Amino acid sequence: MGLDYSQDPCYITFVPEILMYRTLSQLRDSINQLIVEQGEDAPVAAFIFTKNDVIYYNEGDDGFPDLNEEKFLNDEDTDEVLVDLGSCDYIYEQVNEIIGDEVNRIRHKVATY
Repeated sequence: MGLDYSQDPCYITFVPEILMYRTLSQLRDSINQLIVEQGEDAPVAAFIFTKNDVIYYNEGDDGFPDLNEEKFLNDEDTDEVLVDLGSCDYIYEQVNEIIGDEVNRIRHKVATY
């Protein structure tokens, strides 16, 4: 559990509505806009999940998943999984907490020279 930095003026707050589910075309447009705003060499951390990540495995004869054969959901169910993932506040809360912890760590770093 991270520290509560909500009163810190450098505390970062994510707006999930901006970061939610998108099509690849919409993502490309957002990335192009970020490049215009921040430059092509701006650092970024990104996590992208596509239909290729929405898989499951049938149970093998040994009772364990058969990892040799990935199974995919139909397009409608895959979309539902990805929309739900993109709307998951928990993910944004965790990312927000990690960024806040790292920003605070960097800001309060003690020089050791």
